[in-house]
Amino acid sequence: MNRFLTVLIVVGGLLLTVLAFYPQWVHRSRLAERLKEDQAKLRAEQLLQKKSEREVLLLQSDPGYIEAIARDKLGMMKDGETIFRLDGSRAPAATPAATSVPAPKTKPTPKKK
Repeated sequence: MNRFLTVLIVVGGLLLTVLAFYPQWVHRSRLAERLKEDQAKLRAEQLLQKKSEREVLLLQSDPGYIEAIARDKLGMMKDGETIFRLDGSRAPAATPAATSVPAPKTKPTPKKK
């Protein structure tokens, strides 16, 4: 009987201990999960910031980059240049300026030799 009572007291003590710390363990698990999500968001934002900083640097210092971006977004091309677009989802954002030649609307036919 003493042995049974001792085992019962030990099991009861362990049960009380587990019940006392279980809410804190659940709370800690939720916080750890939220921390991982926030760290992933932070990494994504840092990557976006680096890309933005690089683009600002290029826009401030590289005229060739500015030309390439403007030509891509406006659908403009140089004289004698042919542009082939493989995805039809992007259309020119605005009409080309008078000094540039607009991009062809259809594929040019190959010249016979």
